[in-house]
Amino acid sequence: MNSKIVWTLVVVLAMSLSVMAMASGVTTSGLGRSAASPAQTKQNYPVRGEINRSYQLSPNAQVDVSGIEGAVKVETTNDNRAEIHFVRHARTQGDYDCETIVVQDSPTSLTVEHTTNGSCRVIQAYEELTLVVPQSANLSFGRIEGDFTIGKTEGYLQLSNIEGGVRAGEVQAAEIAAIEGGVTLNIARLGSQGITVRNVEGAVELRVAENVNANLRVHRSVNVVIDLPNAPASKAGREYWLQLGSGGADIVISGIEGSVKIRGV
Repeated sequence: MNSKIVWTLVVVLAMSLSVMAMASGVTTSGLGRSAASPAQTKQNYPVRGEINRSYQLSPNAQVDVSGIEGAVKVETTNDNRAEIHFVRHARTQGDYDCETIVVQDSPTSLTVEHTTNGSCRVIQAYEELTLVVPQSANLSFGRIEGDFTIGKTEGYLQLSNIEGGVRAGEVQAAEIAAIEGGVTLNIARLGSQGITVRNVEGAVELRVAENVNANLRVHRSVNVVIDLPNAPASKAGREYWLQLGSGGADIVISGIEGSVKIRGV
């Protein structure tokens, strides 16, 4: 067959697959896997499985979660109890079997990791994860394909590669980076490690309590509004800095593509 004809057929086939994927709400990714949009109705994904487990963790335990294809909600408690409530919805049993959640636990750590069978090409599925963790736990979440919400936390919070918005009840120490939605943080107390928010493709809002002592800096961001009457900001170009109270740990905001608003509560 003429090479031009072959190439034309390949292009037409690729375009057809792309159109079919968009029509069904599925995102595709070349030779890698693809995942169904969480907006799809559950009727279209009749294969369902879930994990419901409880654990006891020691104070300041480490909790690591990676690779969830959907929204993540974290509830925090005053005791050392931890719970996992995980649900996967898939179009077929084959789609469901292509992915696995591996949970490892010890008194000092809890790990939830998503793994994918490398032989699977197109996977039509989505997931939902709710965690209950102690407020004192140190938390790390990465590669989350959905919104992330968390209540009050007293440990160190690390978030990276979140394909959705982030909303946190109260955070004392955090590093939040590579977020595709907006970020909303409430800061009632500030730990010695401070808070960093960088590389966000959306709006950032910090709600800071009046008694917080910190050095606050905003770098490489446009459309910045700082509404803290007792702490006037200095400005030079796209750089802002101010001292909250008597000063202290750093709050650093940088590389925000949306608006930045910092206000008191």
